[in-house]
Amino acid sequence: MTNRTLYIVVCGAPLASRTADGVQAARANGWDPYVIPTDAAAPWLVDQLDGAPVITGNRTPDQPKRTPPADAVAVVPMTFNTLNAWANGNAYSYPLTTLCASLGARIPTITVPFAKHDLAGHPAWLASLAVLRYAGIKVLDPHDGSTSKVEPVASGTGDQLSAQFRWEWIFANLDRGQEA
Repeated sequence: MTNRTLYIVVCGAPLASRTADGVQAARANGWDPYVIPTDAAAPWLVDQLDGAPVITGNRTPDQPKRTPPADAVAVVPMTFNTLNAWANGNAYSYPLTTLCASLGARIPTITVPFAKHDLAGHPAWLASLAVLRYAGIKVLDPHDGSTSKVEPVASGTGDQLSAQFRWEWIFANLDRGQEA
């Protein structure tokens, strides 16, 4: 165990298939990862997440909290639906409640948007990215980890792009943000 807790929120897109790699990378970088998938992410997740706790659904009032407080949050990948719901403050699921609460608490958060050109062409895409950036969320491009731009995912290339994704981009930015 370490002293730093990382929530990995996972949405339903091809990059979700690399969550186990994210769990391993988190541990290698001194983080205790907790995976919080959306309902749409479940089919993408590999059965073996290297023993990381997977937190789904809301707890009942009589149940204890299931996670320690987060020191950071990584949303990998973030879909169009989650992006817009989060930016608008909609907390209608456990992952969205987690994201909205983390943003309100100013917990360092990094996200990797993963949407095709047609969805990224919708006006809500740019508006929601702007809201999250304004609120201090660090947004990484899934192609190269850049924080200065976010390119849409070309249709049919999600698996290839996922294979090229580097979890080191997440941890380099998290560590940089914690030094500031």
